Amino acid sequence: MLKTGSSGGIYIHPWDITDEGIDTCYDFLGEVCGLNELFVAAAYHAGTFILPHNPRRMVRWDDGGIYFRPQHPRWSETRIRPAVGEGVDTHGYMDRIVDRARARDWGVLFFVVFNYSVPLPQRYPELCCVDAMGERHRTYLCPANPDVRAYNLAIVADLLGTYGGDGIRHESLGFGSWKHVFLCDKVEVQPAPRDGFLLSLCFCGHCRQRARAAGFDPEPLRLAVRAHLYESLPGNPRDFDTGEADEEWMRNAFDGDLWRYMEVRCETTASLFGAVQELCNEQGAAFMPFGNEEGRQVARGIDFSLIRPHLKRVSLAAPGHTAEEKRAGLEAGVAAVPEHAVPEIMHNQRFFDSAEALCAAVGMAREAGIRHHSFHYYGMSRRHELEWIGQAREAWA
Repeated sequence: MLKTGSSGGIYIHPWDITDEGIDTCYDFLGEVCGLNELFVAAAYHAGTFILPHNPRRMVRWDDGGIYFRPQHPRWSETRIRPAVGEGVDTHGYMDRIVDRARARDWGVLFFVVFNYSVPLPQRYPELCCVDAMGERHRTYLCPANPDVRAYNLAIVADLLGTYGGDGIRHESLGFGSWKHVFLCDKVEVQPAPRDGFLLSLCFCGHCRQRARAAGFDPEPLRLAVRAHLYESLPGNPRDFDTGEADEEWMRNAFDGDLWRYMEVRCETTASLFGAVQELCNEQGAAFMPFGNEEGRQVARGIDFSLIRPHLKRVSLAAPGHTAEEKRAGLEAGVAAVPEHAVPEIMHNQRFFDSAEALCAAVGMAREAGIRHHSFHYYGMSRRHELEWIGQAREAWA
């Protein structure tokens, strides 16, 4: 059950916990940091990590994957066999992480990176997004593909049903950008914003099938986008169209065909988000996007109206540069939170140069009415930065 009233949480990779020893790690988080909630990265992308206080390794190269053993019956609905991350040595790996947190009456939520992946596109290239020129995006699975959608839902069902998570905080559940890194980025001159957007459009067979089912033939658009990119990208960067890929442009570009395709894409992701929300509702868990958005936003490819009525917490930020601007931004954000939800905020302890500065930021959020605080990844932080968190515990105690 999601913690109510107040909470102090931290984002954490499973290897941070098991490399240090579960009880040793949890003792530090509870006694020194004063925390009572975990955001466990149960599915994550590839990365190189500097781990300043890890007792086993200072650097970790990780291919990404899921950090639990798949067990739920929903896995039979997809042919994707997930990439199980390094270190997940037994079926009880995630169970131990969760059970020992529960023994301390802590909350456990799962942070999930869904479709941004390195190992899965290598195994299943036919499931990747495909641009207008026919090139597959080698780090991104397409959310229009039935196997990918079933894979997404199997992750959620397993983490909530098998491992008993209080909620899902997510990344990359919809379509991705062409700029998601593969191995070594050798793009010397970045495309203009609109060209970058067009490079990110998926024209795989399933996306085109969805468009045709909606009464729109996407092939003329694909050919027009392809022709535009072949003309624009080789040009002199000084002559690039630097306009933003905003809604007005999308509505008018390619004689309106781009917007019609965006409507189809929005329905693709909206229905997937809605299915995840239904699974969360069935388990009494929270589906927790970042931010406090409303309505159907076709340009962004998501319909927040399917999620907003079910929000339990709303993640806010402190916009602005001065303390006054940040305070005003927080107060406005808290005032905009729907009555059925409560505000929360994530602080990155590594952005501060002292305990006093971190405590001031946390205190400001508390004064604005925020009682749920979380902090950025444990393993990537230095020990003294983690100790600073404990000095701010009054904000959620």
